[in-house]
Amino acid sequence: MVDKKFIQESYKQLDDALAYFARDIAADIFDGDKYPGSFGTTRNYLWEYGVDYYTLRRRSLQLFTENPYASGIIKRLLRNEIFTGMVPEPTPISAVIWPDKTEEEREEETVKYAGEMADAFNLYSNDYNVFDYKKQMTFGEFQNQARLEAILCGDVVVVNRINPQTGLPCWDIINGNYIKTPIDKKPRAGNTILHGVERDAQGRHVAYWVEEWTGEELKATRLPVFGEKSGRQISWMVYSGEKLLNNVRGTPLLANILYMLKDLDRYRDAEVRAAVINAMLPLFIKREKGTTPGRSPLENVRGRRGPSIDGGPVPAPGSPEGQKEISMKPGTVMDNLAAGEEPVSFNTNRPNVNFGKFEEIVISAIAWTLEIPPETVMLHYTASYSASRQANNELDVYLKYRVFKNSKDFCQLIFQEFIIQSVLIGDLKIPGFFAFMFDPKEWKLRAAWLKCEWSGLSRPAVDIQREAGALIQVLGTGNITNDHISRRFAGMSFQAVQYKLARERRLAKRLGFVSSIDEDSSGKPAYFNPAPFPDDDDREEKIQDIEARLSDLEAGRGRGHGGFSNNS
Repeated sequence: MVDKKFIQESYKQLDDALAYFARDIAADIFDGDKYPGSFGTTRNYLWEYGVDYYTLRRRSLQLFTENPYASGIIKRLLRNEIFTGMVPEPTPISAVIWPDKTEEEREEETVKYAGEMADAFNLYSNDYNVFDYKKQMTFGEFQNQARLEAILCGDVVVVNRINPQTGLPCWDIINGNYIKTPIDKKPRAGNTILHGVERDAQGRHVAYWVEEWTGEELKATRLPVFGEKSGRQISWMVYSGEKLLNNVRGTPLLANILYMLKDLDRYRDAEVRAAVINAMLPLFIKREKGTTPGRSPLENVRGRRGPSIDGGPVPAPGSPEGQKEISMKPGTVMDNLAAGEEPVSFNTNRPNVNFGKFEEIVISAIAWTLEIPPETVMLHYTASYSASRQANNELDVYLKYRVFKNSKDFCQLIFQEFIIQSVLIGDLKIPGFFAFMFDPKEWKLRAAWLKCEWSGLSRPAVDIQREAGALIQVLGTGNITNDHISRRFAGMSFQAVQYKLARERRLAKRLGFVSSIDEDSSGKPAYFNPAPFPDDDDREEKIQDIEARLSDLEAGRGRGHGGFSNNS
């Protein structure tokens, strides 16, 4: 009978021998080095404790507080990414929700419910007493704060709490510094805790352990990700940027350039100090070898016999007042230098004349690491139109990605929890809501109702006339859509823009105002398209006018006039 264990051991020995033979021939195996030790120390970031998150968070926060470069870069990112906050545009998918209705009927229903959801969320998000758990921030400010905390600490936890007064969700932020593995707590059966994050056997987040003070006692609180009864999301972690799949925590955005920012700040401080020293020590006396020092070059400024420097009376020689130094004025001439002595200016090469160029090079490297153009970081625009436009385009690429990430990881979850809770308490009416919202098999209907587009800061073009003209030409060839142009310039969909324009035209028509864009070649109003939805006020006025005319007609018949006159 064949011994399988013996065969396996023999193969292993053979493999070891072949591997040794191969190493002996090649002398070495490739590990990334060009020559021995050229790469340096190899760190294992795949190891669960290969990153010191605690120190990185503290250093990042320290730089934001002390370092003008770190503070400036982060603030520029926030102003471009968040600005006053991303704005939702609900876009229910009518074909999924109302498959049996006509296209026109679907469109009407979509506009109706999208408007109701948008108006309700805007009212809710702009009232910090309702939106914020701490009653301090509106939705836009909340976005900015969450992003700032994530950038500095690598991650934050967003918590959904219910406001007892309104019945709506109110939102809280927990800084990543307070998410820590408890010493005296054990995870639930089958779960593990790493860096304060409790995961199940599949690696999914199930809870976060929050370190907090209760009076004078420091304790760890378990914050579940999903409610045990409702199954709805209670909390989730928002990261600052990219991370490896199995990493549970995020690293601060400036983690790999902390030392560079620190040293650049030291260099700048040294140059500023050198400039101050130059100003304090404007010159010194240079003497040739063997020269006997003369009297003080400023001796003639003290106790002068001639006119006073400051215009006051001349003190008597030898008097106490005559021994006091008189402040020097511009144009003071030095005297009493001995032979071989000359005044020499202090080193005029400090601060370093090349510091500005060096600073620009380092900041460019930092900006490249953060995927943003150096011109945006330094607010320094001196290039040509083509170069400036390309820098603007590169920033747009970054911002579009950040809008996608911020909306997916943060804003959309807040929006959909608000809609769900609003329907549950009766503030919003969505047909068939309870039949599909909590049924996993009806996920398509749920997603169709809660679909929402998010728009951030609509950055102006470098030369809007050139860019608009070019886009119109491309639109004429059929290679671009009106929706793309609308989102580029207005930050809204083409549909939303057209509905708003229709409302504005109806308002202008009712007020008797016609803009130049709505006039024909002869200067007359050119309302070539009627409003898709009749204005209620106009319709009511017409009905009242008809009723009045009918009343007059009936009254005339009663008096025997037989109706209106020819002049009526």
